[in-house]
Amino acid sequence: DSVAFEDVAVNFTQQEWVLLDSSQKNLYREVMQETCRNLASENGKTRILKITSKNLGKIQ
Repeated sequence: DSVAFEDVAVNFTQQEWVLLDSSQKNLYREVMQETCRNLASENGKTRILKITSKNLGKIQ
């Protein structure tokens, strides 16, 4: 079965995001970057993913 970014993405509202401390925000960034890399190389095929603030979340 194919996996889409939306299937594995974790989204925070702006209100939730401001409640996270810096280590939690950094962990989120690392996990989402790894998720993007994994999706981009799914099944050994390289795919191009367009990552925008809409699908990655607004990161400040």
